[in-house]
Amino acid sequence: MNLDYKKSLAWLKENLFSSIPSSILTVVTIYFVLGFFRGLFGFAMASDKDWLSVLNNMQLYMVQAYPEEDFIRVWISVGLALVFAGMSIGLWKSTEESSLSDVFSKFLRVSLAFLFFTVVAPTFSSVTDNDGLIQTEESFPMDTRLQLLIPSAILVIVFFVLKNLNLNYKFNKSDLLCFYLAIPIVLLWIVKLPTIQLDSSNQRIIPDPLMPIADTTKIPWTIIFGLFLGFYFIGSRFKDSKNMKRTMSISWVLLPLFIFSWIFKKPEIDLPTILGQDIPIFIGIFLIGALTITFINNPVVEKYFSIYLGILIAITGISLFISIPILLKSALLLLVLFTIVIPAVSSSSKGKRNLIIVWGVSLFTLAVLIRGGSSDTQIIVQQQSIFGGFSLTWLLAIFGTYVSFPLGVLLALGRNSKLPIVRLVCTGIIELTRSVPYITWLFFASVTMAVFLPEGVNFELVVRVLMVTAFFSGAYFAENIRGGLQSIPKGQYEAADAIGMSPFQKTSLIVMPQALRAIIPTLVSSAITAFKDSSLVTIIGLIDFLTIGKVIIGTQSIPVNFVGHDRENLLFIAFFYWIFTFTLSRRSMKVEKRLGLGER
Repeated sequence: MNLDYKKSLAWLKENLFSSIPSSILTVVTIYFVLGFFRGLFGFAMASDKDWLSVLNNMQLYMVQAYPEEDFIRVWISVGLALVFAGMSIGLWKSTEESSLSDVFSKFLRVSLAFLFFTVVAPTFSSVTDNDGLIQTEESFPMDTRLQLLIPSAILVIVFFVLKNLNLNYKFNKSDLLCFYLAIPIVLLWIVKLPTIQLDSSNQRIIPDPLMPIADTTKIPWTIIFGLFLGFYFIGSRFKDSKNMKRTMSISWVLLPLFIFSWIFKKPEIDLPTILGQDIPIFIGIFLIGALTITFINNPVVEKYFSIYLGILIAITGISLFISIPILLKSALLLLVLFTIVIPAVSSSSKGKRNLIIVWGVSLFTLAVLIRGGSSDTQIIVQQQSIFGGFSLTWLLAIFGTYVSFPLGVLLALGRNSKLPIVRLVCTGIIELTRSVPYITWLFFASVTMAVFLPEGVNFELVVRVLMVTAFFSGAYFAENIRGGLQSIPKGQYEAADAIGMSPFQKTSLIVMPQALRAIIPTLVSSAITAFKDSSLVTIIGLIDFLTIGKVIIGTQSIPVNFVGHDRENLLFIAFFYWIFTFTLSRRSMKVEKRLGLGER
């Protein structure tokens, strides 16, 4: 304990008080930081701030106007995501351990944060009265401060003592993560929150009574957490299975698409269209792909491969501008991608057989997703889309990462391709997309895109925004990945050629892993940017997370008047975005450290 104390003093002296200018800078910085937090706490505790405008509208924030009778679909979507998360944490279960002292250290930090709040929070706050005059009032009385200060100080002392007992009991870090996640679930059943209640004259009861959290919230979250734990233990039993890990990685890519196109959307099933259109397209394109895989290495066919690929690319390009089923357009595009990689992996009969299976599964998955995504929804809402609030923000963020990342990989590889037509097309897409601001692309999706679509083809605004978002983020991902490709030493390419690797093997096993490893910070930054840029859709009339807090809640007057309380909601929105971006940034730092890229 004495040694830790000396280390802490040495660190403070070396980093904060190493010289007179450094000491002055430290003191000035502390002064401004304390002033910032005092102002923030004073704003939050002022009596004219109604934080129930946030708490009472959490459902609106999450799913906007999604009908309550279909809420089971929302819970299924959340449950599937957490089940997959539990399975993944189990499959990639950490071998690192934390001591009991480390656990108490985390609780000590939380207690110190609470103690910091009670000490720094100002006693008086500025409020605006009904006449618009600014007045000062006591918002944090001393007796209230003492009621919070004493227990928080006791907790700090207790956890400080426990931390320094050097308890060497070890716990797996993945198991501890499950324990930490259980804490908010337990609190759901214990904590009581201020709740808006109306009297017989339909007036709000002041002060707002403390009431338990609704069963419609507690029970689903408890069930979902139970499933999370169950699949965590299942995943930990199969943590040595490479096939399970490979399957889970692919499933994570498909899960958001399946959730948004089938579960959340509740599409109408048009059986005649499936039987008369989807199945024939699937069979026809599957047979073309299977025949291509089977005979691609035939000496007679092989010399005409470039011509065949060129014709296929031309047909696919033309199909994008004519009125044919969207499934056929997507299937042709998938066929082009498979045709490009077929020569590299179909050299043996086993490789051909495996590739035909992969081709069939990929085409079937594409057909299922296209059918769900292109069908009309059975959900009835007042606005133009069933997606609103955080569901829309998350949908745009998913397409800003999951969909645009593989698109960026393909564009980056295409830009470095030796085939002129592929290189020119990919370069054109990247440069055209990056040369125009994202907000301009949003206006293009909102106003202009319909002019370029074939007659009879009409996408709703959300779909058009998703299309431009995927290409915009994909173009930036492509340039980041191209930078990673250029960082690969020439000797790596020569070594791969020396041992007889095919171009596909060289790219997938040697070049791409090193390129992605080198640009992890840049990729994470692009993903964070895509998440934050999703808030720009409010300009073209989509009701996202920001729109609800800035526009909708600030105009509510029935049954409770929240007019003028938009600042509380904007602060909540800023904190909400920060939580997600900070968490993603911290996780990327751990990945970098694990890969030997150092620690920021």
